[in-house]
Amino acid sequence: MGLGLKVVFIIASLCTFWFIIRQIQKKNLNIEDSIVWILWSLLLLLFSIFPQIPTYISNLLGFMSMSNFIFSMFIFFLYLMLFSQSVKISDLKEKNKDLVQKLSIKEYEEYLSKKNKSDKEQLS
Repeated sequence: MGLGLKVVFIIASLCTFWFIIRQIQKKNLNIEDSIVWILWSLLLLLFSIFPQIPTYISNLLGFMSMSNFIFSMFIFFLYLMLFSQSVKISDLKEKNKDLVQKLSIKEYEEYLSKKNKSDKEQLS
């Protein structure tokens, strides 16, 4: 890896880390969700500073080139993030359904209560 490319990757990794921290400060990103992104940006920084590490791992795993390993690693990471988000979305859908049902029951009980009051007043 040439020095210019190494510098670009280091700057990109640091910008990613800075962006994640800014999103946490602005409260746009939950700390629990940001831990994975912080670790990811630090891993990219490590790979940028020491390109021997991904080269060694790609050779160890039998990849034809380091770039194939990096692309596979990105795809795997995105796959895990997508799965994690799908689990969270499913959980939120279930909670939303429960809330709608509880609210509907409460509104119906209030309606019945008002109706019973008006019926009693009419009888009096």
